[in-house]
Amino acid sequence: MAISCPRCGAGYDVTLFQFGHGIRCDCGAEVRYPGEGLRGHVQPDASQPAEGAAMSEIEIGKVTHYFSKIGVAAVEITHDVLRVGDTIHVKGHTSDFTQKIDSMQLDNQQVQAATVGQGVGFKVAGHARQHDVVYKVVE
Repeated sequence: MAISCPRCGAGYDVTLFQFGHGIRCDCGAEVRYPGEGLRGHVQPDASQPAEGAAMSEIEIGKVTHYFSKIGVAAVEITHDVLRVGDTIHVKGHTSDFTQKIDSMQLDNQQVQAATVGQGVGFKVAGHARQHDVVYKVVE
């Protein structure tokens, strides 16, 4: 049995899924097994927003480096535009936090926006790790 990614339509074999767990597609979307979960709990469909959820997220980039002494993450922008004032969600193997971008720098200069292909740095609220995915929260 195959399961399709809700964003790009890529197919995945159901044997990749453990009950109650999903996988991350190459496009960045999380794909979950829609069948029975642990203890008979039905997993929600990943393509449908959770009840009461008014916000969605789009992948904006990936963390390329984290400077732990100063709490700054270097992020390569791979999709869309990131602006000062945007709310981001950093998600990785052990990282999961949301914050607002107060300021960011590109080549040691303050910038108001960063586009695809640019690498920017900004202070983060939590510990980020290399390869963590950065999402922009869209209302």
